[in-house]
Amino acid sequence: MVGHSEARDIRRLDHEECYQLLRRRTLGRVAVRIGGDITILPVYYALMDEDVVFRTAPGIKLDAAVLKSRVAFEVDNGNPPWSVLIHGYAEELRDQELQAQARAKLTSDWPAGERERLVRIRVDSISGRRLVPVS
Repeated sequence: MVGHSEARDIRRLDHEECYQLLRRRTLGRVAVRIGGDITILPVYYALMDEDVVFRTAPGIKLDAAVLKSRVAFEVDNGNPPWSVLIHGYAEELRDQELQAQARAKLTSDWPAGERERLVRIRVDSISGRRLVPVS
């Protein structure tokens, strides 16, 4: 017999709740369209104002940023489960002052290897959902 789980409902999160949850995490996933395929890749990130920033090496994520591609970014966790979804445009940070601001916000949590290029996702929209017990 399959275990019984409690009934849950989905509650939409407002703008501020979404950003509060994003500030608590450092690992998310960026979704990039390359040709006809969509690729989803993990990144360690930080918030710079209300935009997402992350380090990367040359490859798919940097290509998307150089092309200023539309991307999606998602973070989820927990108990109770929640998810935040961002849509926006990726761009490589080239301005030295912005690079310094981004590096100051990013933690040392990233895989080995050179990941010194910086990408910012300029947020167009943000939405979130949380599963909550039904009363």
